[in-house]
Amino acid sequence: MPTATFLGAAATFTVDSVDLKDQLVSITMTKNVDRLESTSLADTSRQFVAGLENSSTTFTVLGDFSTGEAAQSLFGDIGTKVSIVYEPKTSAPGVSSPRYTHSNAVLTSLPLVVEVGSLFQITATYEGGSIAQAVA
Repeated sequence: MPTATFLGAAATFTVDSVDLKDQLVSITMTKNVDRLESTSLADTSRQFVAGLENSSTTFTVLGDFSTGEAAQSLFGDIGTKVSIVYEPKTSAPGVSSPRYTHSNAVLTSLPLVVEVGSLFQITATYEGGSIAQAVA
């Protein structure tokens, strides 16, 4: 069986149209749906269906206080709906390079933690909305 190896990369990483791919350290996109019970009296076990989607995206970027960079851009996102787009390769979206778009995501808090003598990084979690995968 062939094995594929993929080193993490970011050909595209934008948050509210701000390009942060050169500062991206890590990203986790999680698609969640609520579990709703649909068991009927005739069922012999509990049955469930998918409910509303409530996804999240958490990422860490290198901190930068310059205009239009991570700290200022992300701080301005608090409380507003944004789109986050991540694509690992530069080729057009396809099976080997899907594009993920988290729409209507909201940032509710942004802790800025700076350790003297250490590289400044920002970790942000956007919640709500939906995540779509494009492979064509």
